[in-house]
Amino acid sequence: MIQKTIDLYKEFGVARRQAKRGYLKVYAHETMTELKQGRLRPAMLVIPGGGYEFLSQREDEPVAMEFYGAGYQAFALDYDLKPVCYPAQIEQAAMAMMYIRRHAEEFGILPDKVAAVGFSAGGHLCGCISVLWDDPAVRALFGDECERVRPDASVFSYAVVSSDPKIAHMGSILNFCGDAVEYAAYSIDRSVRPTCSPAFIWANTPDDCVPVMNSVALYEAYVRAGVPAELHIFSEGWHGMSLCNAETEHTLPVSAVCDYVRPWLDLCKTFLSNRGFAIV
Repeated sequence: MIQKTIDLYKEFGVARRQAKRGYLKVYAHETMTELKQGRLRPAMLVIPGGGYEFLSQREDEPVAMEFYGAGYQAFALDYDLKPVCYPAQIEQAAMAMMYIRRHAEEFGILPDKVAAVGFSAGGHLCGCISVLWDDPAVRALFGDECERVRPDASVFSYAVVSSDPKIAHMGSILNFCGDAVEYAAYSIDRSVRPTCSPAFIWANTPDDCVPVMNSVALYEAYVRAGVPAELHIFSEGWHGMSLCNAETEHTLPVSAVCDYVRPWLDLCKTFLSNRGFAIV
């Protein structure tokens, strides 16, 4: 395995200003001499959650390793947290996507098969690059090339989506926006448009942290825009289930509820493989 950490600010020659993080962890397959040479792989950018207050370890490396095991070149974003707010996080996610795009040949990545998966607040950040790839902060970094920031498919896991007080996880929205931008402008469901890429969305009805209606609102937005989308809502479960296995669960043995919810992962992989996310 090729494993290294990229300082995105150094890579792109961007001043850090208030930013303290902004690192991309790489988990890439090396070329095996006994296998067909020149094979290409899809890539997955993992964006962990934590309310923009911390980064969930359970939604970070374990998820990257899951997609690595499925044949992806995997990357995980270490992004800034409260009190650092906009534009740092969206800049960091944009730089992460652009790094993967620009280094696709180096890592043997299919250039049009780079996906992103975000969990909770990480789902909000995934949404930012999925529907707001031409945000002023991103355009300031990459000009018209900002379109390359948009993932070729997006996976939203119990994501923070809306700024509507009736359903919002306001802590995440406030921590992301600070006093720099209007909350409504970063309500992801309001900005889905026909040029967005396909989306896989999943959540749990009993989620008492990020209301499940965030995922419903996002799905409805994709449908209205005419963009392929798939929604799975499980009748059981809780917030932050990640991979739903012994690697990521707080208590052991793993609850039967985890067995019930765990199929989200296979459903997601099938959704992606049906769209060409496979080794060639």
